[in-house]
Amino acid sequence: MNGYSSLRERFLKHEKIQIFIRILFIVSFLAVFYYLYFYAGDEWKNLHAYPFYLYTIAPLFVIFFNVLYYVLIQYHPFVYQKERLIVAIFIDTFFTAYMMYLVGPMSAYYAGVFLWFSVAYGMRYGKEIAYISYVAVLVAWIVLINTSPFWLEQRAFAIGWLITFIILPLYNFKLVEALHSSVAKLHAMADRSEHMATHDRLTGLKNRYAFDEELQKFIDDYYHHGERFAVFFIDLDSFKDINDKHGHDIGDRVLKEAAKRLQKIIPNTYRLGGDEFVAIVKYKQDEELKNLAKNLLFNLSLPCKNGEVFLAASIGISRYPDDGESEFVIKKRADEAMYQAKQSGKNRYFFYSDVA
Repeated sequence: MNGYSSLRERFLKHEKIQIFIRILFIVSFLAVFYYLYFYAGDEWKNLHAYPFYLYTIAPLFVIFFNVLYYVLIQYHPFVYQKERLIVAIFIDTFFTAYMMYLVGPMSAYYAGVFLWFSVAYGMRYGKEIAYISYVAVLVAWIVLINTSPFWLEQRAFAIGWLITFIILPLYNFKLVEALHSSVAKLHAMADRSEHMATHDRLTGLKNRYAFDEELQKFIDDYYHHGERFAVFFIDLDSFKDINDKHGHDIGDRVLKEAAKRLQKIIPNTYRLGGDEFVAIVKYKQDEELKNLAKNLLFNLSLPCKNGEVFLAASIGISRYPDDGESEFVIKKRADEAMYQAKQSGKNRYFFYSDVA
């Protein structure tokens, strides 16, 4: 996973968290408001200035929006990711301001929510999103305190909160910038470490560890979706002679070139070590596998740049589940078929079923 993909994944995770927090907050608000509207004493009679349904329209809309939001990111997790965050910010701030306008004095209890918007979005999504939420909060708050009868009366209180919304997030943004820079470096290090653990350093192909992990996924896919696959065990012919004649530097270049040529034909190609490679491919008809094997042999046999080194390989093919129903067996039988190709003169392929 590269750094950009990792960042998008983290954004997606935070989006889901934000959705659940938002819904929980709105539900708790509705519960409190329902109690105050119907059961509280005379000190809350001002809430009856509007019918109950007017108080519920905005919260229910936001809940509906968040349910749709969650469905969207389940099916299209990275579509317009930044844009939908901005839409969520403005819905949060302006619908909160609308509700605070309706509830009058009760809105004093929720003024701090705007501070959460300014701080939380920045902490989760970085400096750029932080400034967008900062502007949205200031605009929504200024509109509220200049239209709400309660906040027009409580002018000093309203201005005090405005100063808080202006100053406090600015200090936080420096912290956010430093925090996200450090987090980005840590994630980049983690991504590099993960890549090194699962990839061969010389060729850049995935390694034996990744092969074992992904082979199990292919097996799981077969049992869930019925997709058959085959394992190609590929061993370069006479590679020791190339090393002995031209040296290890040329040998390394040969391995890199072989890796490129193999992966061009079958993307899911792995280096097990030395001059041994393995590949996994899904298929429907055996003829597809034969054509792939022929293409592999032909592609490997193309002249190298210096014109002195010629590549060839022996290939063994086992099919899942026809030739085995476990990781160990399917790998072993591809290896056995490859060995038969070696014994039969090299530069050829065999199916396990041909040698069983």
